[in-house]
Amino acid sequence: MKKYLFILVSGFVSGLLIAIGATVYLSILSLAQGEYLGKIIGSLFFGLGLYGIIIFDTWLYTGKVGNLLNEKPSYILDLLVCVLGNLIGVILLSFIISLSRYGASLEEIALSLVNQKQNDSWYSILILSFMCGMMIYIACKGHALCSNPVGKVILCFLAVAVFILCGFEHVVANASYYTFAKTFDVISLLYFILMAIGNGLGAICLDGLLKLVHLLKNSL
Repeated sequence: MKKYLFILVSGFVSGLLIAIGATVYLSILSLAQGEYLGKIIGSLFFGLGLYGIIIFDTWLYTGKVGNLLNEKPSYILDLLVCVLGNLIGVILLSFIISLSRYGASLEEIALSLVNQKQNDSWYSILILSFMCGMMIYIACKGHALCSNPVGKVILCFLAVAVFILCGFEHVVANASYYTFAKTFDVISLLYFILMAIGNGLGAICLDGLLKLVHLLKNSL
């Protein structure tokens, strides 16, 4: 029970950090009035959220799901508790920030992002979520494996920038956008389930392929 409480609270903190990253991204988009340069700058600042999670070693679903092949089946429950904590944290802080004087401008820009997702097809959401899962795996695993301190930072921030600039779907970050946009319906719920599945499959598949590469390399 203590383990699940730890994962829940740790996941909650990760949700807060993602909400901060999403907020600064939306703020820069709003100031830049949708200009692509603003999106580039915002995507780099968003990376602070994931970098904080890696540095503080808190639980983020997309950062932990890639370890599934190395764990026991009970790890699935750990992930469910983690994503619950992530969503509670990101939704709560995003809601609180939306009550501030910046709420209206953040809602406007978030709504434009959310409408695009809502009008997308289910398979597009799944594909884009899959790709995001790969990028977060690269950020987290790359940070762990890279021996160069500067390289660790670059991997993290560039991976986040790539997934944002490419429009890949991150289930926890999207929860922040949907909260600011005050949008939630049946389609949203189904798409969030798809995003969680896609994020997981992307990270797990990349982890599995890298394991296969190392296995084949060692057999030479």
